[in-house]
Amino acid sequence: MTLRRIARFTLLLWMLGSWALTGYILARHPFAQPLVERSAAEARVAFQVAMTRTVTADWLIPRLADATRNDRPDDITLYLDLAKEHHVLLPGALIAEAEDVVAAHEGKLATAKDCAICAFDITQCSSLTLIGACAIPVEMSPVGDVTALGRAAVAAVNGDEVDTLDAGLALVGLAASGLVIVTGGESAVAKAGATFLRVGRKTRALSARMVDALWDMVRELIQWNRIPAVLSRKAPLESAVDGVRMARLTAAAKDVGRIADNTSVGETLDLMQHADTVEDLGRIARVSDVAGKDTRKVMKVLGRDAFRLLLRVSDLAAAAIGLVALVLAQTVGMLAGFLRMTLRRLAREPRRRRPRGTVA
Repeated sequence: MTLRRIARFTLLLWMLGSWALTGYILARHPFAQPLVERSAAEARVAFQVAMTRTVTADWLIPRLADATRNDRPDDITLYLDLAKEHHVLLPGALIAEAEDVVAAHEGKLATAKDCAICAFDITQCSSLTLIGACAIPVEMSPVGDVTALGRAAVAAVNGDEVDTLDAGLALVGLAASGLVIVTGGESAVAKAGATFLRVGRKTRALSARMVDALWDMVRELIQWNRIPAVLSRKAPLESAVDGVRMARLTAAAKDVGRIADNTSVGETLDLMQHADTVEDLGRIARVSDVAGKDTRKVMKVLGRDAFRLLLRVSDLAAAAIGLVALVLAQTVGMLAGFLRMTLRRLAREPRRRRPRGTVA
């Protein structure tokens, strides 16, 4: 057997083997779930690489200047931290002006008057730190949930319009507190999440799409026509609650509670602004599981791109893509070889048929 034949036979085996392997991989449906979640370590590295590429002087300086100009101390602190972490040089005058704004708000935090105003009306809180220290502890009290649910019950009995979203979130808070039994003993995480959702709506920290998604979730959550029987103690509260909808709302509240556990009370309200759907709350919670106290930095720099970085192409899908590309390359090469052989034959054919003595 000549070397040429050995080479052709080897190439044929290689081609048939790669085709067989491709068929085997495709039979396992690699594109049914082409994306899988990165591990925490993989996602952390992906976040760091993406942030390093994004946080430059051109990106940072205009944002810091805007935060300083509009008196946003939380954003100023975040941008100054990012500058140090990514070794970005900032103008000295801008740094001094930004630090003056932060110092002014730290002075306000020490006054009991500002804290009392913030606790009474959360929309008057001047910083996330003030919200966490003064407003949230009051909002976390079951008294607010009881008041909201009672207000909704009275409105239903009187035939007035009921704020079902406020009532639904209050119900989750009470269930998590153990004051009512609806879904069977929820955790403090759900209670915190329900509170943050209520506060987020009050402070307009939730996007319009997020509020609409919550409205869809609480629609028909409570059967208000059964409330009179509940109030007269002729029926238990759970008889007036849709268990499936309650479970979905509780799951969303738990996602928000996870965010609060992984970050801070004040930062949670800011992070919820990145959610347009209930599923987004779960994605932000997953980012917070990976980034921890740096979650707000990750979301501020990467935005919703952070959700994409939580996923990677599965090993099976990557292998399938590579094998399909290989088979296509082999097929193109084989067709090109056949075409070249055919053209050579056609070029030699007239010479063979030409009569003897004919001058070309």
